Amino acid sequence: MSQERFEISAPLDKRIIAFLVILLVLIISFSTLVFVYTEYLWFNSLKLGDYFLKILYYRVELFGIFFVISLTIFLLNRLALHMASEEFLGEPLKVPVWIFLVLSLFFPYVLSRNWVDLVFFLNGQEFGVKDPIFGIDISFYAFKLPFIKDLINIFFVLIVFCLIISIIYYFLIFRWVKSFEEFKDLFPRAGFIHISALIASIMILAGVYLYIGRYDLLSSQIGVVKGAGYTDVFIRMPAMLILSIASFALAAVSIYYGLKRQAEMYALVFFVLIALVFIGLVLIPVAFQKIRVDPNELSLEERFIGYSINYTRIAYGLDVKKKVYPVKGTLTIESIEKNSGIIENIRLWDHRPLLSVYRQIQQIRTYYYINDVDVDRYYIDGNYTQLMISARELSPDLLPPTAQTWVNRHLIYTHGYGVIASPVNAVSEEGRPELFVYDIPPKGVIKVERPEIYYGEITRDYVIVKTLQKEFDYPFGEKNVFSTYNGTGGVLIDNFLKKLLFGMRFGDVNLLLTGYLTPESKIMMHRQIMERVYTLAPYLSYDRDPYIAIIDGKLYWIVDAYTTLDNFPYSAAVVYGKPFNYIRNSVKIFVDAYNGSMKFYVMSDEPVIKTLTKAFPELFVPFEEMGPEEKSHIRYPIDLFKIQAEIYSIYHMDDPRTFYNKEDVWEIPTELFEEQIIDIEPYYVIITIAENKPEFLLMLPFSPKGRDNIISWMAARCDENYGEILLYEFPKGTLVYGPMQIEARIDQDPEISKIFTLWSQAGSRIIRGNLLVIPIDNSIIYVEPVYLRAENAQIPELRGVVVSYENRLVMKPDLQSSIGYVFGEAKAPERPVVEDLNSLTRLGIELYEKALEEIKKGNWSGFGEMLERLGEVLRKINSTVSKGQS
Repeated sequence: MSQERFEISAPLDKRIIAFLVILLVLIISFSTLVFVYTEYLWFNSLKLGDYFLKILYYRVELFGIFFVISLTIFLLNRLALHMASEEFLGEPLKVPVWIFLVLSLFFPYVLSRNWVDLVFFLNGQEFGVKDPIFGIDISFYAFKLPFIKDLINIFFVLIVFCLIISIIYYFLIFRWVKSFEEFKDLFPRAGFIHISALIASIMILAGVYLYIGRYDLLSSQIGVVKGAGYTDVFIRMPAMLILSIASFALAAVSIYYGLKRQAEMYALVFFVLIALVFIGLVLIPVAFQKIRVDPNELSLEERFIGYSINYTRIAYGLDVKKKVYPVKGTLTIESIEKNSGIIENIRLWDHRPLLSVYRQIQQIRTYYYINDVDVDRYYIDGNYTQLMISARELSPDLLPPTAQTWVNRHLIYTHGYGVIASPVNAVSEEGRPELFVYDIPPKGVIKVERPEIYYGEITRDYVIVKTLQKEFDYPFGEKNVFSTYNGTGGVLIDNFLKKLLFGMRFGDVNLLLTGYLTPESKIMMHRQIMERVYTLAPYLSYDRDPYIAIIDGKLYWIVDAYTTLDNFPYSAAVVYGKPFNYIRNSVKIFVDAYNGSMKFYVMSDEPVIKTLTKAFPELFVPFEEMGPEEKSHIRYPIDLFKIQAEIYSIYHMDDPRTFYNKEDVWEIPTELFEEQIIDIEPYYVIITIAENKPEFLLMLPFSPKGRDNIISWMAARCDENYGEILLYEFPKGTLVYGPMQIEARIDQDPEISKIFTLWSQAGSRIIRGNLLVIPIDNSIIYVEPVYLRAENAQIPELRGVVVSYENRLVMKPDLQSSIGYVFGEAKAPERPVVEDLNSLTRLGIELYEKALEEIKKGNWSGFGEMLERLGEVLRKINSTVSKGQS
């Protein structure tokens, strides 16, 4: 009876397992189909449905290639197991075929994520540059080699997996065998051939790995040379070739041992390979490096160091135009007036304190949020003007918890509104920025005709527009203005099936239950701009700081996109989110903040973007089609410039001997910001460098390593000669102060120290902004804004501007006063920096209030201290009034 119950339950258990597996596969497949179809609808709403299908085709094609490989290997392995089972047990293998079919689906699914490698392999364009060792075009390393490695990897993973499961299967069958000799006698001949074939396959793949591994040495980051050095070229590469041949020979040996039923020799085959690899790639090269290369390193490595210098510059686009900047101490007030366009665009507002100001005075309502401050330039009344600009986005997370309903989050509070903009150097009497665009609805000198922001940096939730429920547009006094979306953005959800699919995608049943939807309703998703562009083009890398621009009255986000490689021969690698050793700012993306449409403008004809353009012509737009208004707002990206500056600080040296000895290494200077020493950030300026025409540049000074003075400055042009990199070197023997030296002079100046002490007495916080190095007429001036934040206030105020030139240094309340004092115009009407009545009066009131607090606490000594300091302030007020009357 128990035997019958067992026979009934065993098939039942198998049926349950099979049912559960099939159910799991169906659930995964259905959820994948829902995701894929809704993604297709989104791509199609952007008129990129064909582009999506092409990406899907590449994914499916790679999956298909890997699936065929996997299924073939698994079926051959099953056949071998079946033959061995029949030979020994006299019965076929009982493992069902569907298990191998499932495994054949799993491995390709995991490994086919590298579908971009297939795109590069099929569409790769030549670089026109060959590596110096093998003489092969760089396109082989960039586009062919990664896919070849993918193929080898899947073969290796599958064969190792088959070897493991085969050993486990045979072990289970022969677990009763008492000795190895008995096992050899009983083990079927088909089993020996099977195991030896798997081991031979591993040996062959190891040989292929060793052969193509020679190419990887050209992008090695170990040693004095970034790339293959003397030992790599003359020892490791020949050794890898010999070891590759030896691996093929060991494959034949393993087959021989299988036919001879000598299973104990399999371990010897692996041991011999490992020993040969250790001797050929570790022991001999290390000994050769120590005995032959290290004592003669400079002479032997000189040629390879030269390769590294040249190829690193190529990889990072460092075609730098060098010029001498003859620093002269002849700058006069007449020169300043002649360069008034430069002076008027010196950035006094650092983006960090300015962000606090914007948030305090222009967020308007609690649900609005200003994420960051960016720099751009506009023509204002015919003047080329540098502006700070921020978007006013809306975050439903900032609504009161009771107001965070589904209707509010997805139907009503759908978009932000407008921007805030101010000149980089304009300051009001209260020490605040002078706003050029402000308030809701937007007012100011730049017209914003479409201020709604449906797509931004913090817009993560999906929203539905064109519903029966009107959307909140903007607050107007004590009331709110509501509107209905009138753009082209979003995916039409005009039937039950689409509502069902999107409801399943977002796990939100409200999409089915709500009665607000109409046949014209659209769902907006991927609204966060970085997620949006990445979803569209995941093979590009993206700058971390998109910025907003007003173009023809509309708001656009501009995102810089990069093409990168990690295997460019003889190029030094950097880690910036991910490691790479080749980069180009090949694409500028314009994202419409209202409609969500995107344009991917191609900025260069470098080989990687040419390859992608060939594969996906539907996505990329030629630079020639970019409008003049759009061109006027592109800027050289800070992230790229930082990377190039980091590389160039070392790779500016032309002579390999100088490079080897690190005789002329530069570094990024440091500065003081909020009492912390930090590296100077690249900063945008408007200066004149050619044809007496002001232009927008991104610049950064360099210091000699270990010293504080500056030796040169680098600039990237953003206007007519976009992308051109200039380096201005100071003449040898010329001392030009560095930022930290100026910071030290500020700290040592008795007048400025006295002012800082007075500010600190009332508990105010002093914030020293970016110290800017400004080149003007073969001279260098230094400008540092100083902000003051009261103890209980959130709004910093610009209360001083330090200007230094040659041996003169002063701080006055505004830039013009400081410039006038430094260049001999001190008699011009000006306000003293701190001794003005407003500042002293505020300080007196604060001290008076603190004195009252000390009395309430019964702290008479504290009261006496406050009273004494109040007396000092009153005497200064009296002195200031007397000076004004005289």
